[in-house]
Amino acid sequence: MKRKRLFLIATCVLAGCGSVPKTQMDAEYPGTLEVPEHLAPDFMVEQHIEAKRGDRGGSFDAVVQKQGDELVVIGLGPMKTRAFVLRQRGSRVTFEQSFGPKLPFPPRNIVVDVHRVFFKRLPLAEGSADGTYSQSLDGETVVEVWKNEMLRERRFMRPSEFPDAAVRIEYGEGCRRARCEPSHVRIVNEWFGYTLEIENTLFQPL
Repeated sequence: MKRKRLFLIATCVLAGCGSVPKTQMDAEYPGTLEVPEHLAPDFMVEQHIEAKRGDRGGSFDAVVQKQGDELVVIGLGPMKTRAFVLRQRGSRVTFEQSFGPKLPFPPRNIVVDVHRVFFKRLPLAEGSADGTYSQSLDGETVVEVWKNEMLRERRFMRPSEFPDAAVRIEYGEGCRRARCEPSHVRIVNEWFGYTLEIENTLFQPL
């Protein structure tokens, strides 16, 4: 019962239950999705996620898999039961939910976060990547901070829509250029007011 309660709270945190105006809860998280067949590399990762929004918080597990022309996100409830399945094929995102509260935001928003963490990268030149880089990408200002050849932080900004706010992704010990497999990722979404602490427990190349 405790794990079920935590899962429902975590889902509510992501959904923004009772913490933001309905107009914002219904809003689509802006962000361009590239078709999966253009994304690399193929991999599967198991995750444990701690979600927090205001004074609400909870945890749940998930599996993310990118293979060929498909990106899949599986949300796991108590006893590793399948709570929902998100699939992106081409530009189309589908969502199937087995249990839990109905998401009051487009499920596509979850896929946008996955793209931002693993695939939405700046096209850096060959050679040393140490330093801070900024570039406009798909209508957003994207900033990357590199140290010792490792990506430490990535920020996404839309000043006209979210003044003085960003989506910040912190990569813990870092993310390599050739293969991004961070053991810990922290997402701070200042646009929608939530924080995700993600432990990547297992990466498997596909």
